[in-house]
Amino acid sequence: MARLSRLQPVMLLLGSALLQAQDFRVGAGVFLLADQGQDFQVSFRPASSHWQFSYRHVQWRDHFNDPFTGRRLTETTETRTGPLVDYLFSPQSPGSWYLGGAVFRWSKREESLLTGEVDRVTTTAPFIGGGYTRTLGRHVYFNLGLYLSPGTRLSTRTSVSSEDDSGAFDIQIQLGARF
Repeated sequence: MARLSRLQPVMLLLGSALLQAQDFRVGAGVFLLADQGQDFQVSFRPASSHWQFSYRHVQWRDHFNDPFTGRRLTETTETRTGPLVDYLFSPQSPGSWYLGGAVFRWSKREESLLTGEVDRVTTTAPFIGGGYTRTLGRHVYFNLGLYLSPGTRLSTRTSVSSEDDSGAFDIQIQLGARF
């Protein structure tokens, strides 16, 4: 119960910021088209502000096949979730370039489809980048962005494979509703 009372001021601040928001957006991205992919972003921008605050969740699966037999060897699931803050250069215009930063919880799960062996790894990674966002009428928008995390490393290993990621990028291609 004490935990809830500590969260109440935070919820009130977020709630009042959302009520004062000039722009509230809910978008879906291209990973929805992938095999069991998820790509969602929720954003709001306070009235008369250059700052846009967002929360992003993206997840996708990759399958890796033996190059000689074509048999599936592994299935890898990657997830990135976390907050973003962007500075819009022309917030009063229908379209604006922006620069921003994000802190994503980045996790990777690799499963050997031959042995059932699973390896998981998770890290918290800072991302920096930017992009372009534009409204299309009163209630639709699109967003194109690229965020990079050059120093982050993730490695997974199973008995049939291994993956080493040195650095990461997050491509955002979204279409969404605006309120």
